[in-house]
Amino acid sequence: MTQKERLNNTLQFKSADRVPFFEIALWEQTAEQWQNQGLPESAADADLFTGNEYFGLEGYDLVLFNMTFPEPCPKEKKLSEDHRYIRFIDGLGRTRVALKEGTVKTMRASMDNYIDFPVKNREDFLRIKKGYETNHTGRLPPNWDQVLQHLRKSARPSTFLDRYFASFGYYSMLRNWMGTEGLSYMFYDDPGLVHECLEFLTEFITGWMGKPLREAGFDLYYIHEDMAGKSGPLVSPELFREFFSPYYRKYVDFLKKCGVKNIIVDTDGNFEVLIPGFLDAGVEGFGPIERAAGLNPVELRKKYGKSFFMIGGIDKRELAKGRKEIDTEIETIIPSMLERGGYIPTVDHSVPPDVPLDNFTYYLEQKWMMINGR
Repeated sequence: MTQKERLNNTLQFKSADRVPFFEIALWEQTAEQWQNQGLPESAADADLFTGNEYFGLEGYDLVLFNMTFPEPCPKEKKLSEDHRYIRFIDGLGRTRVALKEGTVKTMRASMDNYIDFPVKNREDFLRIKKGYETNHTGRLPPNWDQVLQHLRKSARPSTFLDRYFASFGYYSMLRNWMGTEGLSYMFYDDPGLVHECLEFLTEFITGWMGKPLREAGFDLYYIHEDMAGKSGPLVSPELFREFFSPYYRKYVDFLKKCGVKNIIVDTDGNFEVLIPGFLDAGVEGFGPIERAAGLNPVELRKKYGKSFFMIGGIDKRELAKGRKEIDTEIETIIPSMLERGGYIPTVDHSVPPDVPLDNFTYYLEQKWMMINGR
């Protein structure tokens, strides 16, 4: 069975020789520390998503589009800098303050502080939308023909993300433009503008992506949202149905008609109360099933049956402790989920720096034996 067949069969609750041996990513700070613990520099690639030969991990053939930023993307504009912080305006027009200390490659040691956002009213929206209306050829990889040739020959599953390290999602795009607080007020202060933005975003994403999607026939697409925290989602089920459901239905229907085989929503936090709304809109899976937010893939499978697949669900906090805790974690989750199907076990987000290399290696070894029935 090829890796492509294995992924599709697993996510669609069909028979497979085993589930894919995947992980998501490392912090760059984790990769740096692991080199100090003996990891060869050639293996210290934080992007486990596309596989890693040293760890024996399979992965995806990944294609990067520009789905979220204006095109051409404006350059960042530095506003100020001192020994600790950089204040700048990014390509989306957001004003941010970044901590310099602890940065490894381009990854900060903490999230940037977002100070201001470009859209506060309809006039702002009409201005920013101009960057999404033209020059769509620049949104494709420059070597698109070669990419297509590779995908058509490859036995690995294929997926696509945004080249600016997220991907298109409705809540995430509105938050990029307005910020969490600004958007939360906008639902009530100007609901018509929110709908106008969502209608435009639907026209934008479906207007230029149809041809490349049909040409490639991708196996999986992550809709990036990150619309929940530990205590629950950032919108209520009622707001989701009013504002997002109609556009999600159009988008998911578009993706399926273009040949995307499996559609997953990627959001941290506890989003459980939104699951019925997502399923009604046609979403087929969820990840990374964050344990710190109170989600458990076993309990979700018991409650919702085979109505969606899952990727993730292994508590990264337990990997930082010891072998006993790792054993308890994976024995609690993996065998039960493998029996029920529609599940790929991975850590429930990027592996943080407090996880020792030896612990991660041990976790992978034990997981490999479990997915091979040993």
